[in-house]
Amino acid sequence: MRKMMKTAIAALLLSGTAMKPALAQNCTSSTRCAELGYKKSAADCDGMESLVCPFDKSKYYCVDVAGSLANATPGMILYSDGTVSENVISGKTPVGVVAYVDGSTRLAVALEEISSNIQWSTQSYEYENLSCLADYSSTAEAQTDFRGATNTSCIVNYRSNNSYPAAEYCNNSYKPVSSGTGSSGWYLPAAGELYMMNFSYEAINLGLQKLSKTQLQSAYYWSSSEYAYGNRAWRVNPYYGLIDYDYTYNGNSHVRCVRTF
Repeated sequence: MRKMMKTAIAALLLSGTAMKPALAQNCTSSTRCAELGYKKSAADCDGMESLVCPFDKSKYYCVDVAGSLANATPGMILYSDGTVSENVISGKTPVGVVAYVDGSTRLAVALEEISSNIQWSTQSYEYENLSCLADYSSTAEAQTDFRGATNTSCIVNYRSNNSYPAAEYCNNSYKPVSSGTGSSGWYLPAAGELYMMNFSYEAINLGLQKLSKTQLQSAYYWSSSEYAYGNRAWRVNPYYGLIDYDYTYNGNSHVRCVRTF
């Protein structure tokens, strides 16, 4: 009997000794989270790849991984290396914000804009109608125009005594980077392209806000779509989704360039 008790006590002591390392491991201080790189909160890591600290479930490690263009959605940031991400990635050069995606058709807005004093055309009051542009006589018709790149090429190459500041700015002047995606291909969006931004207005502005860039305004923007009668072109307010026309020599509409990617 005495021998059995000694054996039982020895077993108990051995089991207690074996448990000590496990108990010590479970009681590791949560301050180790910071040492291991878990320095973010759940809110900080929203939309990113993340890991939770095993010692403190409120501490996170996260990283925003750039994705392929096939995963692009409105509000994402477009970089000069042809990738997109939800949040700003240090070391990459942003060139635009995703504004519209429909299958393989993807559109990004420029990071800056001209907010005033830019005309569609420098012509005064004489009749002007560009023969290379389609004419749209109603808002419903203008809304179907997605040919901004073609329109812009037509406008800047049109032979006239006038110049076309809005389209020329996007075609010639706006170059956020010298090489890679975003170094060329910018154009004055068509009315339909501007109108579609109404459905992603908040997402687009959130992306611009992350980059501390000029957000889309609750204002009218020139499109490259021409009205059916001379001296007028269509403009769009992407905040309200309104489409209207104005005289091309007026300078009270904004200009925000776009490009496909």
